[in-house]
Amino acid sequence: MADKKLLGIAILVIAVIAAIGAIAVFYTPTPTEEKPVKVTVMMPYLPAMGMSAFYCALDQGYYAEEGLDVTILHSSEGSMGPIKQVGANKVEFGFSAGSSLITARASEGIPVVMVYQIDQNYPFVVIALKDSGITKPEDLIGKSVAIEGAGAPTHIATKAILAKNGLDYEKVNFVPVGGAGVSSLLEKKVDAMGGHIFHVYLLRSMGKGEDINVIYARDYVNMVGNGIITSEKILKENPELVRKFVRATHRGFEFAINNPEKAVDIYIKNWAPQYAEKRDFHLGFWKELIKEVYQPDKYPLGQMRKEQWEMTQDVLYDLGIIDHKIDLSKAYTTEFVPSAS
Repeated sequence: MADKKLLGIAILVIAVIAAIGAIAVFYTPTPTEEKPVKVTVMMPYLPAMGMSAFYCALDQGYYAEEGLDVTILHSSEGSMGPIKQVGANKVEFGFSAGSSLITARASEGIPVVMVYQIDQNYPFVVIALKDSGITKPEDLIGKSVAIEGAGAPTHIATKAILAKNGLDYEKVNFVPVGGAGVSSLLEKKVDAMGGHIFHVYLLRSMGKGEDINVIYARDYVNMVGNGIITSEKILKENPELVRKFVRATHRGFEFAINNPEKAVDIYIKNWAPQYAEKRDFHLGFWKELIKEVYQPDKYPLGQMRKEQWEMTQDVLYDLGIIDHKIDLSKAYTTEFVPSAS
């Protein structure tokens, strides 16, 4: 009788083991039971190579490795688009200029904070044809300068250059031309144009490099350019989310700088297939951005410099763009910038 009981128990044990084995065959646990956290980041304008840190971080799976499911949106309002959306907690992160962030906090009290600075050199310029005789800021007095519109970055940068040199910008005729700055300059409808480093590269690629003089804003007013922003609310309630997003974007930025060919291919394939035939142009511009604006050999990626932020606020105040100064310690933080690798 005892032998029969032992036999029954043995059979039962074997059956249980077999059942467990069967379950193991048909059920493979996922590496993590946590679902990816959905995150949205907004760019200030349509897809461009200057956003490659985000594009590469997404394409290379850096966000996924941090447990983030990232969606990239594009605004049509410039830096203020992401600032308003982040400030209203409609998106978690944005890509905007520090000068716009200071203006938004001072003028409207929008609670946004920069957590990683991408542009180290202010990318705006004034371009003139050599035969205009314009080579320095004082040569602009009494001349006409094309800008996109009043209050546009090119307008602010040109006024700031003049003010920094003790010149009266009211004596310059600013001409709003929208996106027609280059054609207005080449057709000599204006004496000069406020532009971006892109316009310098474009004119040189058109064979006009020997025909232009360039005044770089960075030589006079090297204001804070673009970086990653988030809201005070997210910083307070979910700092780990900020850390993960910044860390992944930082890796994307490193990848894009160290692999320019791949970065351009990712941009064109995923965001701008219409530029496939202009790949070399965009590759050249990306290298120009690295050399002129990011300067990774000179500045650690993501770094924010107190003196640059203070100078930016001083310029905005002196130009009357803001009517009071803010506590800059609340406008940016270096807490989340990864250490140099």
